[in-house]
Amino acid sequence: MSTLTGTGGLIRLILRRDRVRAPAWFGLVALLVIGVASSVAGAYPTEEARQVFLQTTNGDPTQLMMIGPIYDPSAGGLAAWRVRGQAALLIALASLLLVIRATRAEEEAGRAELLGSTVVGRHAALTAALTVAFAANLVTALVVALGLMSQGLPARGSLVMGLSVAAAGWVFAALAGLTAQLTDTSRTAAGIAVTAMGVLYAVRAVADVGGSAWASWLSPFGWTQRMRPFAGDHMWPLLPVVGLVLLLVAVAYRISARRDLGAGVLPPRLGPAHATPGLRTSLALAWRLQRGTLLAWAVAFTAFGAGLGGVARSAAEQLNASEALRGLIERMGGGGRPADGFFAFAIYLMSQVITVYAIQATLRLRAEETSGRAEAVLAGPVGRLRWAGGHLALVAAGSGIVLAGLGLGMGLVHGLSTGDPGGEITRLLGASLTRLPSVLVLAAVAALAYGLLPRLAAIIAYTALGGCLALEFAVELLRVDPSVLRVSPFAQTPGLPVAEFTVTPLVLLAAVATGLTAAGLAVLRRRDLG
Repeated sequence: MSTLTGTGGLIRLILRRDRVRAPAWFGLVALLVIGVASSVAGAYPTEEARQVFLQTTNGDPTQLMMIGPIYDPSAGGLAAWRVRGQAALLIALASLLLVIRATRAEEEAGRAELLGSTVVGRHAALTAALTVAFAANLVTALVVALGLMSQGLPARGSLVMGLSVAAAGWVFAALAGLTAQLTDTSRTAAGIAVTAMGVLYAVRAVADVGGSAWASWLSPFGWTQRMRPFAGDHMWPLLPVVGLVLLLVAVAYRISARRDLGAGVLPPRLGPAHATPGLRTSLALAWRLQRGTLLAWAVAFTAFGAGLGGVARSAAEQLNASEALRGLIERMGGGGRPADGFFAFAIYLMSQVITVYAIQATLRLRAEETSGRAEAVLAGPVGRLRWAGGHLALVAAGSGIVLAGLGLGMGLVHGLSTGDPGGEITRLLGASLTRLPSVLVLAAVAALAYGLLPRLAAIIAYTALGGCLALEFAVELLRVDPSVLRVSPFAQTPGLPVAEFTVTPLVLLAAVATGLTAAGLAVLRRRDLG
């Protein structure tokens, strides 16, 4: 029997099982690209307006950090610039989750062993998962290309744009295929892949802000950015993408051939036979289950904050060179200090990313329930509210730790460059922690969704976060009244260190988060688990 026997049947199984999830994920990416492209022409109708926007944006380090530089002020060039970062991250996340769900999660649940007892080859599951992921990315690329061409954009640029998005998905699908061989749990495999994705995006961001062309070559996101849709239409950056994908897939197959089914290369560490006194509470259990994820996020954002602190001085010089940006900072209440404006916007954007951690940690309750471990815990003297409360308390504390790491990294490095590390750490640490209530509001939405509709909790929570981001797109590109941002908790938090500190919005956001969480716990107490 060949090691690929049964691959076709497993492909059909994946397509049937993910017939709703996969089209939703990948379709969202395609619609995002096409929708943003359709709005650019109205947002910047003249060549003069686009030239002014190019000069302003390429001199704004916050935009360089989050998205990258604009290579061409045409309608297609602006559309490609505006959406490429978000689209790459979304499709990378969708691809890696699809592969891990079809490989490691199947082994963890025991279904892979059941299928393996039939006529299914050893590499069939991995091959099927990668085939579906690669094909889904290619279809997304074609849909994007056709959608952009339907708006009158050049065919070659449209195709390059689609392929640049798909390339990010291919890389992280291959990386997920590898991480699925390394660990014995899908959660750890996904955590490694997502952490790598965040680190590589941060490398690209710091390279663009610092103007370091060679550093951008350290990240696949930098490779796909160099394809420059509608601004040269380069296809050659696909060569390193294909090379990396082939390398990752080859290593994944080699490991798959050597390991036992259900096991990973990294052996699980067995715990002691008896729990220590410090592990006999619900909060301690939550910490034990989530400490790896929390530490990974904290270390990553501390390092990223240090990178931002390192480029802050050059970023301030770029901001000073732009009269429009200086005026924006003054209107925010910053007194014309560009470095503070840079940090305020960076913290604002990073708090939205950290919200992903808060939602992920909250939804760990659902993972514990579906795995059966929650039932074992609740069979003892531990009540539902105590069990869930331990996890939610860790969500609040963990979100604060990650935000603190961001502020500490920025403050330490920037403070060393200015000669006042103590003062900068205090200011930027406080500015970062001020964002905690807005993060916890979205975590509370996830908690309420878990209590009411546990199977849809992830979709509801991430849709709420996506809605907040969509409001910003609407204000920026569609010229929607900025007052609509009032429904977003991120827009309610004082923009320190630029704006003045006011406690009222923080108290209101904390009250909203507390109320939503309490409602979720009340529903959880009454419903059946499972």
